[in-house]
Amino acid sequence: MSMRGTAGKWGAGAALAGLLVGCGGFEKSVYDIELNAEELSDVPFRCESGTEGHEGAWDLPVQQRWTITAGEYGDTLMQVPGLYRTRFHGDTGVSDDVPYELDGTRSSEGPFQFLAIDSADGEEGSFLFTHRFFIDGDSLEADRIQGFLETRTTSSDILTGEGSCSARVGFTGRRVKQ
Repeated sequence: MSMRGTAGKWGAGAALAGLLVGCGGFEKSVYDIELNAEELSDVPFRCESGTEGHEGAWDLPVQQRWTITAGEYGDTLMQVPGLYRTRFHGDTGVSDDVPYELDGTRSSEGPFQFLAIDSADGEEGSFLFTHRFFIDGDSLEADRIQGFLETRTTSSDILTGEGSCSARVGFTGRRVKQ
């Protein structure tokens, strides 16, 4: 057999082995998160109208653990404590012991975002709530991360029209070695 034929067989075998083993990309990271305690105790907000202020404390623990995993199609998923589900959606009948999962952006490059969206209609109008976890970085495998948790509320009613305000708390995180 010629060298060319042998090399071709080896090359095809190596390519097949690579497909069977996987791409070796991002799979999972676990982070110990610390929310900014000062911001958490009196959360700052800003509205599109220019109004700014503080809305009081958010009832969230300063220290948390978040798990980020690769999705099926290059996207990401993030599990945060189940208490976020209750905070965002009220009593759903699911225990706070069950992690809350958010869909995220692709894992190949940052910054990274994970979203939960909810809506409500009431006597005062309709509301859209967007909860965003933002990681400012270029890798979900970094030893340290930083970013913010933001809740944006958009309201719409006949008398005042539409308006949007957002409240934000910063965080830092340290990757847990597994």
